Amino acid sequence: MTDIWRDDAPGERRAAVVENGNIVEIHIQRDALWALGECGAGRIDRKTPSGAYVVADDGSELLLRSKTKEPDGARVPFAVTREAISEPGRIKPPEILLRDSAHDQPLTGKDALWDARLASLGQSAINASVAEGFDVAIAGQSHVGDVTISFQRTKAGLVFDIDGVGDAFAINMVAATEIARLLRLYQVGAMVMIDFVSMESKAQRTQIAEAFDAASLADARPFERTAINGYGMMQVVRARPRPSVLDHLFGTRIAALSDETQAYWLLRAVAQSSGFGARTVTTRPEVATLLQSERWATWRAAAVRLAGADMVVVADEKATGYGHVHVAQS
Repeated sequence: MTDIWRDDAPGERRAAVVENGNIVEIHIQRDALWALGECGAGRIDRKTPSGAYVVADDGSELLLRSKTKEPDGARVPFAVTREAISEPGRIKPPEILLRDSAHDQPLTGKDALWDARLASLGQSAINASVAEGFDVAIAGQSHVGDVTISFQRTKAGLVFDIDGVGDAFAINMVAATEIARLLRLYQVGAMVMIDFVSMESKAQRTQIAEAFDAASLADARPFERTAINGYGMMQVVRARPRPSVLDHLFGTRIAALSDETQAYWLLRAVAQSSGFGARTVTTRPEVATLLQSERWATWRAAAVRLAGADMVVVADEKATGYGHVHVAQS
């Protein structure tokens, strides 16, 4: 049995594909970012040998990878072909194609794009929490019996390392299936490097690679991979039109929640809180600044409306975790 869980909050939409009670895919869309398929307008900021950088009306920078005859400063309509991707230490800007005119197709907003994305998953959506699917992502480790699969984002891609005690073939067989599950769960694209426990037998290496292929059949996204070499290394490549769940959670950091993620989660906590008193959000200064910024005003207002109470943001350098929400007694 397959269900779609929908878990929307101010500024951040989540959904999960659930099969037989287990979350098998997580999808996230954040309203601060340009969404795949979204249309907008901006001006040519500077040209490159193969395209141009465009500054959108909201001030964000986007990358055009095809040449254009439009001069610097020209106003152009565009459609997003790849969302912004956060990697350790940097953010890749969204990629776009220019449209012929601002009226050659209806402008599609984030609400409609999200609804279409959920519809493509094939089931009606019900409201339910998706948060339980983040535990392994935040830990950076998955344990299956005595096998430990650790993973970490790098600029080059996502790297998996496998540890266990006993027969290398048995360990790798478990890991191959689990890694295929994790790649689908977190919608990971681009380069993935898997460091299996080394095996001398080429036949066994082939069996492990084929086990990965079989486990990946449940993931509708096509991929290419190399064979497992004598050192145990295999590379997997998929298209990456959107950030993975890991990209969303960690942003430009390697294994710590980004300021944006912490701010979204605090707004979610405000929106879902109960009681009649004002909500006091206590968090680190960087996150507090983000929450109080003009850019986040719409989502603050949405959280206040859903909570039915005012919200106060307090910056505290000693705040632990990503902060907390306190409901005043009225």
